[in-house]
Amino acid sequence: MAACTLRPGVEGAIKILKFQLRNLSLRAGRVSQLHTGIPTPASFSVSHAVWGKTNTELEQERGIPEQQTKQKIYNSRRDIRCGPQKLNLVARQIRGLEINEALKQMEFSPKKAAITVKEVLEETQKLAASKHGIEDKSNLWVAESYVGKGRYIKKIRYHARGRFGIEERKYSHYFLMLQEGPLLGKNKRRRLKHMGELEEINRHPRNIKNSLAWW
Repeated sequence: MAACTLRPGVEGAIKILKFQLRNLSLRAGRVSQLHTGIPTPASFSVSHAVWGKTNTELEQERGIPEQQTKQKIYNSRRDIRCGPQKLNLVARQIRGLEINEALKQMEFSPKKAAITVKEVLEETQKLAASKHGIEDKSNLWVAESYVGKGRYIKKIRYHARGRFGIEERKYSHYFLMLQEGPLLGKNKRRRLKHMGELEEINRHPRNIKNSLAWW
């Protein structure tokens, strides 16, 4: 009698376990195929059902050609006998200029560090033609131009009457990146004095939202 009474409960527990195992197997199969663009007839993707096809799949269907990425040419020069602050004054001068304009600026610059920067510019321009296969050398602009601190060598500086001081010989590194294509325009921000009254109110509202003040 005890076995007869326990049998229906055991069968119900077995059915519940089978149902849970079946749900787990289906869920694992669905999770493994989320966010994948592989079209399989026996699979179901939740992301495809909700969001539809991706931009890459739509471009492949339309036959849109891939855009050519603009090449970037890197170059650097290490251990330049010049302080980082002096070299940075020249490096920031050519940042964001076309290659021909940057070479002109360095040619007529009275600073000694401009000679080194001009040599690196010409070397990178030749590197773009020989290694990267860029035909038009003038179709380049300075995307990055910055300076890194090098080693500092301390020496004795002799003074009169047997005194001495410390002399620092500063070295620095120069890094350059040229990018192919036309020069990007500057992002001009309009100042408050140049704005109209309506534009000023929209950009800088005079009332405080969700305020508890009575005025």
